[in-house]
Amino acid sequence: MESSEIITRARTEGERPPGWVVLPLSRNSVLVGILGWFTGVVLGLGLFGIMAYSVIPHNYQYGIIAALITTLFLGFLLFVGLGSLWAMIVDTRRILQADKYLIVITPDEFLKQEGEKIIHVPLMYVRHVTARGAPPPDRSTSSPENRPNPNARENVLSLFGGRAFTPSGMGWRMKRMRTPTSLAFVDSRSEHEVIVVDDKSHGDPFMIAALLKQYAASAQSIA
Repeated sequence: MESSEIITRARTEGERPPGWVVLPLSRNSVLVGILGWFTGVVLGLGLFGIMAYSVIPHNYQYGIIAALITTLFLGFLLFVGLGSLWAMIVDTRRILQADKYLIVITPDEFLKQEGEKIIHVPLMYVRHVTARGAPPPDRSTSSPENRPNPNARENVLSLFGGRAFTPSGMGWRMKRMRTPTSLAFVDSRSEHEVIVVDDKSHGDPFMIAALLKQYAASAQSIA
C-alpha cells in the first residue's frame, strides 16, 4: 500500500481497517513541553543577562582563571537559553502543523509522517525494536514504592514532607528522571536506525514499542 493511501485512510476513522494502530500528535503533551522550554528560556537568558551585567568587565580584570570560569558560566547559561528557545520554536511548529505528524502501524507496515518527511517500512524489515529510558513505574503492591505497609521511618518522613521525600518516593523520582525516553528500530534493508519517537508526544514509547514488536513478529512469522 502506498504511503499516501495509508495516511488518507488513517485520518478517516470510518475507513480504517481492523487492526490498524493510529497515533496522532498529542497536543497536550507538546504544550507541556513548550511550557518547560519557555521556563528554560526565561531562566537561561534571564540569568545570563543578570550575570553578564554583574561580572562584565570586572571578572575579566582579575586574571585568566577568573575570566575562564566566568566565560564557562555565561556560555552554559546562554546555551540553556538559546537551546530552550530553539526547542520551543520546533514544538510550536509541531503544534501549528499537528495534522502533519502521525504514526501508523498496520498488520504489514510501519509509517511515520513528520512534517513533509515520511518514513515507510514494511514490518518484515523491522528489527531490534528498542525503547530507551525509564519504563513506567510498577504500580503493583509488591513493589517497594507501593507496598501497603511502609516502615515507621517513611511514615514519619511522609507526615512532615510528603511521600515524595521518603526514600521510596525519591527513588521513584530518580528512576523517572534517569534518561529521556525514546524508541527506535533497525531497518534491515539498509541497517539504518529509524527513530520512532523521542518524547511522549504520540503516547507512551514503551506501549508503542510493545505494539510494534507484536505486529512485526506477527508479520515476520507469516512471511
